[in-house]
Amino acid sequence: MLTIRRTGLKPFHEHRSSCFQYAATAIFCSEHVGITINICQRRLDYWTEMARIRYILGAIVIAIVVLGIDLTLVTYDVGWRSIDRAGPRIICPVDKSPYVWTPIWNENLQWICLRDGSTWKESYPADVYRQWRNSFLSPEYVRDYTILYLRQTEGKVLPDPLTATWTGGKERAELNLNVTYAYHADGVVVTIEYPWATPDNMKYTIVVQGDGTILWQGQLFRRQFIPECGCEVHP
Repeated sequence: MLTIRRTGLKPFHEHRSSCFQYAATAIFCSEHVGITINICQRRLDYWTEMARIRYILGAIVIAIVVLGIDLTLVTYDVGWRSIDRAGPRIICPVDKSPYVWTPIWNENLQWICLRDGSTWKESYPADVYRQWRNSFLSPEYVRDYTILYLRQTEGKVLPDPLTATWTGGKERAELNLNVTYAYHADGVVVTIEYPWATPDNMKYTIVVQGDGTILWQGQLFRRQFIPECGCEVHP
């Protein structure tokens, strides 16, 4: 007798249904993985682009900061080539020279042209005079201004600073934030020192020497010359 036994095998139609389910699942998973990879790639592209933008912005900020520092140094060390940068200037009505001075006892009333010694009287508006008095002066201007002042007001025998051939310049910048300039012409040495500070109300320490002798030393502050001594000093 032929005996038929059931085995663990499923009928064909059940196998076919399972195969279809497995195939559908595989297709779904494949598509799902593709979508996930696509999303990840987009996110990666997004963050890469954001990093690139941040890098560019950071570089721009650094460039602006460096440029600002450079401009500041140029302003202090090189850029102050004009007589002053603080607004209106007071000039001599005769020769249009900016080398003018007013004594403190007749401040902003009695004026003298330091180039030719001519004088005039005028009271300038307070804001104009204040800007003229407090403005930053370049080292070259301080050099010429000092020599002209000593020639006209104290009778010092010194060369005309505007026609002399000057050599020298910045010598050193010390750790205490002072900068020193030294200029030489016709046996005369002018040394100027001032601190790295805001341009307004700058105080300049000045020494004028001739043939090894200190002819004048003192300070220039708010357009007034303040001597340290009233006599010649031999070092």
